[in-house]
Amino acid sequence: MGNKTGVRHYFAEGMTTRGYISLLPNMMPSWQRAYVLLGGPGTGKSTLIKVIGLELLDRGYDIDFLRSARDPDSMAGFIMPRMGLAMLDAMEVSPLRWRAPGVIEKFIDFRMFCDEHILEKQRAQILKIENRLQGLQMTLEEELAAKLSSLIENRGHKPHIEKEDISWILGNSARLKIKKEHTGPWPLAENAIKLLQKSVINPYFLHGLTAEGWLNLAPHFLTDFDQIRLEGDETLDALDWVLREAQQLGQMIEIVLHPLNPDEVIGIVFPERHLAIWQGNPENLADQGLERPFNEKLIETLASWQTHRSQLKALYMEAVNFEQLDAYRETVLNQILCDLK
Repeated sequence: MGNKTGVRHYFAEGMTTRGYISLLPNMMPSWQRAYVLLGGPGTGKSTLIKVIGLELLDRGYDIDFLRSARDPDSMAGFIMPRMGLAMLDAMEVSPLRWRAPGVIEKFIDFRMFCDEHILEKQRAQILKIENRLQGLQMTLEEELAAKLSSLIENRGHKPHIEKEDISWILGNSARLKIKKEHTGPWPLAENAIKLLQKSVINPYFLHGLTAEGWLNLAPHFLTDFDQIRLEGDETLDALDWVLREAQQLGQMIEIVLHPLNPDEVIGIVFPERHLAIWQGNPENLADQGLERPFNEKLIETLASWQTHRSQLKALYMEAVNFEQLDAYRETVLNQILCDLK
């Protein structure tokens, strides 16, 4: 996947050892409008998102594509950060918890492109597969928790930054819990925490879980960035410097979270300065402890997840009138262009 000027790909959600985590609430305060696509998998929502996003990109707009945490090769939505407009697949993001007051929402129900009689005939099979997918997600979370324990044991230490819960990322709190076990002077002292509280922080993930291994978007995301690659405890000093720099320059900070342990920061990005500070080499998964092969049960669970998801998509696709859907794309694009004027 090559990088194109004005377009970025990342994950706004992740299946982690903390369960399924959404970072969308942290992004929504800057939104003005959101197009929310409703309907089952395989009804054409991801394709609509991709086609319209590329059309807007060709017209000179910046586009952030959101990859699906459940299916990393699919699009869960896109955001136009400078324009305050988003399009989301409601089936691919966490349930409606992400909705926020003040955002003008337009809902598009893809059932209008489906033959309801066909869907009704498939209803029992659809429910059976959906229940199976829910069970597989629980198994995935258990296996990921075990993998994190193995990761920590392999590294020989715990993540250097911890917090009591994920709420600090979601905007409810900006307080870091600093580890007491550190024996020397701690770079991120009270002054650094105060700087963090004043900074604008956007978190996201750049790694997606697939049966073939980790999908690593970091090398493509950082193609045009100057990179400072750090090892070991140097990262702590760098974080302190980044926070002070952010306060002085008033710039946005983007934080990349570890895909297994969202309490751990593995990269800090200055988008306005095209600068990234990273733990090790972003192209080398070993530097983030992600190079170890998945165990057999995790591979089987991921493969089963993909199989059942494909089966569910196939059932919905049988009911979709794709000619009607193709004609509707132009209508949606024109509506968005009118919103942007």
